[in-house]
This record gives sequence, C-alpha cells and structure tokens, in this order.
Amino acid sequence: MVSERSGMVYMDSGLMYRGVALGFLKHNIEFSEYRASEFLPTLKLDAHCSDSIMKVFLESIDVTSLLHSSKITVVSSHIAKLRSVRDWLLKIQRGFGKKYGDDPGIIAVGRDMGTVVFRNADHKFFVTASIEVRAQRRVDELELKGTTTSYQEVHDAIAKRDYQDINRKIAPLKKASGATEINTDLLTVDQQVQMILDHIGTIKVDDS
Repeated sequence: MVSERSGMVYMDSGLMYRGVALGFLKHNIEFSEYRASEFLPTLKLDAHCSDSIMKVFLESIDVTSLLHSSKITVVSSHIAKLRSVRDWLLKIQRGFGKKYGDDPGIIAVGRDMGTVVFRNADHKFFVTASIEVRAQRRVDELELKGTTTSYQEVHDAIAKRDYQDINRKIAPLKKASGATEINTDLLTVDQQVQMILDHIGTIKVDDS
C-alpha cells in the first residue's frame, strides 16, 4: 500500500527467499552450503512488480500463491542461514534497487533490508507486532486466499522462524541503526501506511 500510494516499486525480499525454498523442495536439495552452491547457478528465479504487486516466477511459472505455506516458512528460514543463498539473492536484490532506486524509487521489505542490503536507504523502518497478532493476521490472510490452517500451526512456525532468524550468524534479524520502530499491534493498516507516508513526506492516504 505504501508503494501504491507513493508511486514507488515494491520489493519483498521474503518472497524471494520463499521462491528459493520452493526450488530446494522441488528438486530435493539438501540444506547445506555445498549443495546450495552447486544448485543455485541452475535455479531460474525471477521477480517482477506490476501495479505494486510483486510476483515470483520459478522456472517461468508464477508460484507466488504457493509461497506462504507453513512448510515453505520453515524451509526458507533454514536456507536463509546459508551464505551462498544470501549472497546469491543479495545480487538480485541490489540489482532490483539499481534498476528502480532512483526512478521511481523502491519500497523494500525484508528482515535485513536496512542492515545489509540497503544500508544507505533514505528511510528505514522496523515494523513489529506481537507473535499472537502476527499469527492471527497470517491465518486471516491465508483464509482469504482459500487456504485453511490452524492458528497454533502458524503461531509455532512464526516463533521458530523468529528464533532462527534472530540467532543466525549471518545477517541476523535486528533493528537497523537509525530505523524508526513501528509497533502495529493496535494500528489499522491505513494508520500504519499513513505513519510511513508522513515520515517520508509523501502522498496522504485518502480517508474517504
């Protein structure tokens, strides 16, 4: 929504990791540095943004709708620990930034965007919420897409991913230096969007 209302391009790095995770699962690749470094040069992964919606293509097939399952969540956290995976995606992410960073600009979402990928970003935000709220939001999101899952399953998957991401040696999850923290537990989506737009000094949200 920030992308849509500011006119900038949207980049969701998490979807890129999930796309790689699906590739690992599809080809039954072991989660090791050796196997990853062998496999990644053969992986055909593309990401495109149209009308502020980012889609991920694996071997020329749109797999975006498949990337939010609990299994993909767990696998993406495992492969995110691998240096070869992070380095491979870092080139793609920075290439995306070079292509759109100046015109029209990009809104980049991900757990290491401000700490690793775009350290010199004009604006940084650390958007957070309690695990309970995040789990319920994910369940609601999946139900809207026609996927039924249990709250506990989603809650446990998010908790496990958080622990792994915070404690990994490579690019751990943490608040970037100079980032503005936004806790969204009690905020509506429009309120969250407006806080960011106000901060970067761009278009106002239409409340009508």
